Amino acid sequence: MYQRIFLITMTLFILACSALLPQKTEPTASLSAPTEVRQTEAIPTATGNSGLIGYKEVRLHPQDGVLEEILAIEAAKAISSGFMPVVEFDADWCPPCIAIQKYLNAKNELMLNAYDGTYIIKLDVDEWGWDNGRVENFFFEAIPVYFKLDGQGQQTGEVIDGGAWNEDIPVNIAPVMDAFFHAR
Repeated sequence: MYQRIFLITMTLFILACSALLPQKTEPTASLSAPTEVRQTEAIPTATGNSGLIGYKEVRLHPQDGVLEEILAIEAAKAISSGFMPVVEFDADWCPPCIAIQKYLNAKNELMLNAYDGTYIIKLDVDEWGWDNGRVENFFFEAIPVYFKLDGQGQQTGEVIDGGAWNEDIPVNIAPVMDAFFHAR
């Protein structure tokens, strides 16, 4: 009988303690730490130019926070690091988006030179809810599409999409993106 009372008392004690102690929770995504970050290293070009600073890209997801707020944070990070903030809307089913990423991953010199000095904030249109040509306060008809941002994460009015070049190969894409990113 005493054993049964002891077991019941201990069970209640353990349950009470576990209810009172703080529970360990998994960390959630924060505004200052997007879920994916990638940065290239400076590489010399065939002409020996070693002044490249590379480019940086971050992939943001809706669970990272309110888009306007996280764009302001990421744009400020870009400016403080000497990069130009640019929002890129893309999708994993988009042929030009796939081609661009493939050439960047392969460290294609034309593409790396074109992207030099940029901080690309990547947003997947399917995740962010592309609706009638709109995601939040961004309006566009085709992807990939790039919007330059100011230091507060606001659109500057400069935008370009994948219709600006012909075939999705570096000799077509890189000059157009270079001119857009570097205002030539």
